[in-house]
Amino acid sequence: MKGAVKHIFLYAFALFITSSMFDGLTLSGGFQTLLIGGILLAIGFKILRPVINIITLPFNMITFGLFSILTTAFILFLITLVYPSIHVAPFYFHGFNSFGVEIHPFQVTLLLSYVIISATIYLITKIMLSLFD
Repeated sequence: MKGAVKHIFLYAFALFITSSMFDGLTLSGGFQTLLIGGILLAIGFKILRPVINIITLPFNMITFGLFSILTTAFILFLITLVYPSIHVAPFYFHGFNSFGVEIHPFQVTLLLSYVIISATIYLITKIMLSLFD
């Protein structure tokens, strides 16, 4: 039980950070939306993700695990269908330039916004879990 509560709050924190980073993720409803979103993400990542990964195992093997990014985006898509207070939309990326690395500005489509936002949520939770475990 203690681990489940920790994961719920980590996913809620990841939602908050990701919505602050990208304009494509909109959370309407305040702390309640973050908490319900954390619960849904915890359920999605702990229950749905292993089932979907088993179903898509051949694609994961062919792509050396890169297809798992799309399964994570699919879970985020399902969550936005179930809970409309979490909304993902296309957005404009303003570019990035740091230490000689430059990413030019571009328009992010809806599918790519799901992929980018879900990958960001996944990375934030993995970093936070490695810090707290």
